[in-house]
Amino acid sequence: MTAFDKGELGNLTGSFKDRLSRGEPMDDLLPEAFAAVREAARRSIGQRPFDVQIMGGAVLHLGKIAEMRTGEGKTLTITLPAYLHALSGNGVHVMTANDYLASRDAEWMRPVYEALGLTVGLLEPGPRPDPPVRRAEYNADVTYGPWSEFSYDYLRDSLAWSQDDVVQRGHRFVIVDEADLILIDEMRSSLQISGPVESADKGKLWQQVSAGLATRLGTGNHYESDPRAQTVSLTDSGAQTIEVELGIDNLYDERNLPLVHYLLNALKAKELYQKDRDYVVADGQAVIIDQTSGRLHHGRRYADGIHEAIEAKEGLEIRPETQMLATAPMWDYLGQYQHLAGLTGTAQEDAETYHQIYRRDVVAIPTNKPMIRVDHADAIYRTRDSKLSALATEVGVRHATGQPVLVGATSVEEAEAIAGTLTQRDIAHQVLTAWNFDQEARVIAAAGALGAVTVVAKMAGRGVDIILGGADGGDRERVADLGGLCVLGAERPAKRRLEMHLRGRAGRQGDPGEAQFFVSYDDELVRAAIGKNEKYSSFLRRITREGDHISRFEVGLTSLQGKTAANEAAWLVQACEWDRVLTDQRHLIYADRLPAVRGDDMSAQVRALIGEVIRAEVADAAATAMPADQLWRRLRELYPVSLTPEGGALPRHQQTQTADLAAADAQRAYSHREAELGIALIRDVERRVILVSLDRGWREHLQALPDLAKSIGIRASGPAALAEYRREGTSMFNRMRQDVNRRIVGALFYARVRESDLGVAD
Repeated sequence: MTAFDKGELGNLTGSFKDRLSRGEPMDDLLPEAFAAVREAARRSIGQRPFDVQIMGGAVLHLGKIAEMRTGEGKTLTITLPAYLHALSGNGVHVMTANDYLASRDAEWMRPVYEALGLTVGLLEPGPRPDPPVRRAEYNADVTYGPWSEFSYDYLRDSLAWSQDDVVQRGHRFVIVDEADLILIDEMRSSLQISGPVESADKGKLWQQVSAGLATRLGTGNHYESDPRAQTVSLTDSGAQTIEVELGIDNLYDERNLPLVHYLLNALKAKELYQKDRDYVVADGQAVIIDQTSGRLHHGRRYADGIHEAIEAKEGLEIRPETQMLATAPMWDYLGQYQHLAGLTGTAQEDAETYHQIYRRDVVAIPTNKPMIRVDHADAIYRTRDSKLSALATEVGVRHATGQPVLVGATSVEEAEAIAGTLTQRDIAHQVLTAWNFDQEARVIAAAGALGAVTVVAKMAGRGVDIILGGADGGDRERVADLGGLCVLGAERPAKRRLEMHLRGRAGRQGDPGEAQFFVSYDDELVRAAIGKNEKYSSFLRRITREGDHISRFEVGLTSLQGKTAANEAAWLVQACEWDRVLTDQRHLIYADRLPAVRGDDMSAQVRALIGEVIRAEVADAAATAMPADQLWRRLRELYPVSLTPEGGALPRHQQTQTADLAAADAQRAYSHREAELGIALIRDVERRVILVSLDRGWREHLQALPDLAKSIGIRASGPAALAEYRREGTSMFNRMRQDVNRRIVGALFYARVRESDLGVAD
């Protein structure tokens, strides 16, 4: 490849595309295509992929999860399989953790693609992207964007009323950067597009009443909570207390079920959603904190009334409650792609999850240079206060020498506590939390500078390399002589991969570095390891010397992290099985919508639907011995009947004859309707009526299904509960489809059409 001039190198793309079109396997083309990218990268951006990056690219091409350590060049690695798969002409999607990384990576790698004649698209975040502009970005050969933009475009496409509003052109190959965040952390919360609900004022009142009740109820006595499953449940004592407080006889009476929903949400807001850990209060609003990156999600709200419950808890203005218009779990959206690959700095710890949920194997890629980071043993302290004090002392000692220090906290609250202690000791530092995440690139890039002290909450700054000696590497040798970047963890995270991400900030590309975690008996992971035995906990505190290094204790915490990962994998698999009920139904509904969205001629489908609905009405009348006058009254709700009904109940032996007569009568009536409106207008009315009816029925189903799941959870558990949910959920879906079909037929006959607004149905 080095022998080719600029024009010859660019012309290779056309040659590769031609070979693929003639049936040459993509696997056979890989060596030449990767070599072309390697040479294009060397010439255009001055970076020639290392052999380990070539290995990583091959793993991605094979549809696996590549584990590449921090600083090993994942951004450049992605260009290799992205180029190869873009040769098919179907477009490649590259998902990143946030909009900053998407913009940075797209612009950084753009010269590599353009040197080979490919185009690059970038999805800019926005509440309502302009469809033509968005479509142009997707029509590029390689499209970069934050995972949220890809997924919400998919949902918006699913709700589109016209092909002109659809922006995505298919789902062929996706490369997921920071795969642990997107494939695992984000899969636990469904993507949702919401709209306002009716009678919101009554909901606000119940939110406030429930928030007040929640403060007077006690965990263990009145209710129990499960943080992993994100559920709360009232005890008998709790239900009786609420009945007395509100003066009602039976909390679980059908008319009180909406109240139960608000009460449980209030208890969830109290127990499961903590201020400065899960959300912050800013400008009079509760703003969600991303649980992995620590970034604020402005405009995003917890679903199913949880966000409104948090607003009530915090005494904020309760914004109008919303209802789901469309929803999809992240794992199902990614399942739309024919080929899925991902890469992250830590994957081995969650290999079982990747395999069970996504059917993807994990392959660890060796580092380009040997890892020489020194991982010190954990330092154990009796209390949180003594731990943070010792941590600040260690920061001060290293800062005095000029060694850069990065302190990792598990929450905004903890990061601010550490920063306060450093300020008291006159140690200059930078703090990166959800409050100033917009500065993360600048703050993290400078974290390796001589004498720098940086405090970060969660995984803030994910994807940004820390270069020894500062962003320009000017003091690299001096910092390296001091031992490189020192990473100090204020607490061992419950997830091993989060710990490894933090450790991985130091020691990139063979650089020197150090890492150590400070733990106390007040830490969440330590409390989980010890259990609820207070006497044992007190005993350990007494015999522990501040700053002890106890290898058995450290091994125990690591073992617990492994068990947590295994339990999470099992829980996620179970959650997927519950999600799959709604997921399968959604695919059916969206398949029903698609012909109308494309603008297909729906006349044959409509005629068949009219006959099906009419015959179903007659069959139901015969099965229930319905009086004939009632049957004909129901039929007249569907279409203008011209037959003369007979009295008495409809005999079963006359069912077929009556169904044939009524179906034929309805078809004649529809022919008259076509003549009345004209062929062009009736076709447009058909398309719109189908979309309106399907969307309305689906919205109502989305509201009903969570209530079904909750009621089943009260009655049963385990496999029996899932089986019952599948059975009743399917029955509910079938009833909804029947109701939708009936609405469609009735609207087609009786909808008023304003001729002044051609094609608009009232």
